[in-house]
Amino acid sequence: MNSSCREKLHLLVIRCLPSTPGKLEIFGPDHPLSPTRNTFEYKALRKFHQICPGSVPEPYFCNEHERLFLMEDLFDYEDMEKGMISGQVERDVFREIAGFLLRVHRATHRKTMSSESFTELVDDFRNDGMLGLGEQYFFTKPFLKEDPSNKHSEAVDHLIPAIYEDRRVLDRAEGLRQKYLSQKDCLLHGDLHMCAVMVNGPSAKIIDPEFVTVGPAAFDLGVLIANYFFSYYAHLFYPLEDSHEFHKTLMDAITETMETYIGGMASILDENEVGELVEDTIGFIGCELIRRIIGVGYTTELENRPLAEIACLKFGLQLMTSGSERPRTLRELVSYLGKKDKPNIR
Repeated sequence: MNSSCREKLHLLVIRCLPSTPGKLEIFGPDHPLSPTRNTFEYKALRKFHQICPGSVPEPYFCNEHERLFLMEDLFDYEDMEKGMISGQVERDVFREIAGFLLRVHRATHRKTMSSESFTELVDDFRNDGMLGLGEQYFFTKPFLKEDPSNKHSEAVDHLIPAIYEDRRVLDRAEGLRQKYLSQKDCLLHGDLHMCAVMVNGPSAKIIDPEFVTVGPAAFDLGVLIANYFFSYYAHLFYPLEDSHEFHKTLMDAITETMETYIGGMASILDENEVGELVEDTIGFIGCELIRRIIGVGYTTELENRPLAEIACLKFGLQLMTSGSERPRTLRELVSYLGKKDKPNIR
């Protein structure tokens, strides 16, 4: 084999799709998954690459019958979570992620597509299996006190009653669940946490859109911002010697992401729709902060950092229970989130 062939093969990953239903490890053996989830992942990567070239590993080929697809090999990238833990993520990475989300959501939004094209998009990404899984593990099981999949550390024991005994929290989670299932705004990644981003210096690549669906725009934004807050509080309470001000970088990234995204979406939404987007984002941030601490999908960034864990859960509860004082404009939202500091953790 000549060198040019070897170089070309090095850019490909062969991903074999199981011929029998698989399982996502974090959900356990009781939740077998159809291999069609990987077909949706391939379709999502193609769509994302079409809208925002270079933002995802380039997908090359998929053969459902042979359970095979080929895509770009990100051999010189690493998952963003590692960089978030070490405080070594470049600012341009956050800008690339914000730009990706804005471009995909605008290009696939019901306000920018014809009704026929949007209906086709909804049908093409009717990912019911993963949508049902997301509904259970994002919005239902974490808010059921006796659900066996829930677990939490001793550090947050004193906050657990505030989840299950506060009707405002449970009602808000139910309202967000209904939005997740029924509100069709645009194409979502569906699970945009830090292990769904690969980075190499200033470059970011979005991966693993297995939960792709057409849903509420605020969901993707809320999940992303919540995962920035996990790292923010971890570095605020437990600063590292060589990156002791990384929490400030993260707060800057949070506010800049919100300004980029909400500001960009405001050009296609009316004032009331922007207000709803802001309000729903607040709710989805809160829900993600809570569910990853007490349910499936615990974030590595909080391991052995009890003060950060407490702060995240308290912040999540605050966002889920805020009423008339909830932000309704971009300026109010940025100001609200920008005030986060070391809270009373008792």
